[in-house]
Parts: sequence; C-alpha cells; structure tokens
Amino acid sequence: MEKQDCFLLGTIFKLHGYKGDVNIYNDNDIPLVFTDIEFFYIEENNELIPYFAESVRPKKKQVLLVKLEDVNSEEEAKRILKRKVFLPKELLPEIDTNDISEKQLIGFLVVDIKMGELGKIAFINSQTAQQLIYVSKNGKEFCFPWHEKFVRNIDAEKGIMEVEIPQEFLNLN
Repeated sequence: MEKQDCFLLGTIFKLHGYKGDVNIYNDNDIPLVFTDIEFFYIEENNELIPYFAESVRPKKKQVLLVKLEDVNSEEEAKRILKRKVFLPKELLPEIDTNDISEKQLIGFLVVDIKMGELGKIAFINSQTAQQLIYVSKNGKEFCFPWHEKFVRNIDAEKGIMEVEIPQEFLNLN
C-alpha cells in the first residue's frame, strides 16, 4: 500500500510489558472504531509494512494499547519502537464539513485556485490572535491566516482545502 492511500495515525511511543504489546500515540486524536482495525502499517525504511493486530483497545484519550501478531517479546517490540503508524484512509471517520476540527485538517492538500497545489497542512496555530495554517511541501513551509478571504472551500471527502492566497504571502515565509 502506498502512503497516499493511508493516513498517519501516530507513533509507537512506548512498550507495554514484556510480551510485545505497544502503546501507539494517536497524534491527531482521530476517533476510530477499534473493532474495524485488523492491521496497522508501520513505516520501516520509508516503506509501509503491514502488521496484523491481535487486539486493539483505547488506554487513554490519545493512546491505543496494541498487541501485534508476530511481536511476542520486548526485543521484537523494541525494533518497531518510535516508528510511525499508518492506517488505510477508508478507516477515517466521516467528516461533517460544518463540524470539522483543526486536527482533522492536518494532512489535507492545499490547492490555490490560481497557482495549483501548494502542499499539505502540517500544523494549525490557534495560539495567535489570528489562526495560522502552516503548509509544508518538499521540506519548505509557509503559513497564511485562516480567514474567509483566503480559505474558499474545504472538501472533507477528498481531503482538500481550496484557497486563494496572494503570491506575496508565499514569498514572506
């Protein structure tokens, strides 16, 4: 499976016990139906490797306790520690465009109606007087204010934010 067909769930951040169980931090607090998860893709050398799940359950608000098949010891679990975890996009919950959260927008493609594809949303800063949307592409980042003058449309189905940003904004960053 290709990365563009998946979404980043989070990171294996901690081992749980000595029998190979791991804790996965759900980076974007994505609500999931745990019974639907049969496997995870774990990134190894920039490739997605499927690992089948024996059990998945929520441990804390953003933490999943997971037992993976063929990971039966602390040593085997350490090999996948700190790795990124992906799931197929079809497991993403339906998003109501009127009730979309900032966290759900992370990873959306930003497309300018004049300039075309600008990159993907990496971060949204709500700590400033004006919310700022940070977009990243090929290691370069720029930001623009979340304002109706710039954000024209959000297509939750396709994961696209349509914008109209002045060229000067791109040059500022």
